[in-house]
Amino acid sequence: MKGINYKYLNILLLLGIAYLLFLMKDIWFGVVTKVFNIALPFITAFALAYILYPFLKFLIRKGLPKWLSILIIVLSIILIVGLTSYLVFPLFIEQLINLLSNITEVTNDLGNKYGIDMYTINNYISGFSSQLLDYVGMLISSGSIIKILSSWVDVLTKFIIIFIVSIYFLSDMPKIRFKIKEFMRKKDKKKYELIKNIDNEVYSYLKGLGIFMVIQFFEYTFLFLIIGHPNFLLIGVLACITTVIPYFGGIITNLIALVIASVVSTKVFILTLIITLVFPNIDGYVISPKIYGKTNELPAVLTVFVVFAGGALFGFTGIVIAVPLTIILMAIIKAYKPELQKNFKKIKNKNKI
Repeated sequence: MKGINYKYLNILLLLGIAYLLFLMKDIWFGVVTKVFNIALPFITAFALAYILYPFLKFLIRKGLPKWLSILIIVLSIILIVGLTSYLVFPLFIEQLINLLSNITEVTNDLGNKYGIDMYTINNYISGFSSQLLDYVGMLISSGSIIKILSSWVDVLTKFIIIFIVSIYFLSDMPKIRFKIKEFMRKKDKKKYELIKNIDNEVYSYLKGLGIFMVIQFFEYTFLFLIIGHPNFLLIGVLACITTVIPYFGGIITNLIALVIASVVSTKVFILTLIITLVFPNIDGYVISPKIYGKTNELPAVLTVFVVFAGGALFGFTGIVIAVPLTIILMAIIKAYKPELQKNFKKIKNKNKI
């Protein structure tokens, strides 16, 4: 009688475990989802602290004590959010309401100008815009604010938790980073260098993205303001937000600006067309390279692919995290590329023999 083939036995066991996990998918998926939902505010808080840490380090280098540096950062965030809510948000809401109110008129004018049947599109747009109008109207209605706040208790609670926990993480960030560095340095020097490189790459990307978003907001808000575009602030906000979507974000914003301008006047449309043709090239070939430098140079085709893949798998969240995750993956591949090539050569030589 032949001995037991443990290789095939192990394969059968793995297949059996996989099948059991598949049968119990509703249970373990529910548990994983709950754990993820609980951990998400803390992960977000850590990410926020990680982004703010360079500002803390900068203030400490200037000779300020850590507690005062953290206080300055916290007060700056509160001031920016407060001023934005007080000065920018009301004007943004006003322009959004005007756009939603006139959106059917915009589509009708386009249909009349170019001889396109817009009936079906108008039905969808009218339904969507009316829902948004009702929601925005409820949002700015003084009598509905309490109802909205009560329905958003969970969101507000999470926001407060994230903000407070991020302050604690920011306070301990020097210790956290030092302990991680020391642990990795002692355990594996190569992995330490890899983590250090990933840290630099991700920080460079986030720093560049943050600066570029601010530039996009002021650049396009100012440009559309001086040409008399009725939704200049709305376009500026869209230009800022869609910066996180490489290539396609700017196209979406420009198309919206052109559609709105087409029913305002010929002059505004021509000026908007000039802006959408000239300034994206200035942003892409002049401003962006100066901000990002030579770091995070992902091939254009790869960037488009990962953005599409991220959107298909995880929606808008996937689009946002696609590029940072690709940067991390490329850094890992770059670090282990010599080792992988060496292993491939060994396998190739064995096959020849």
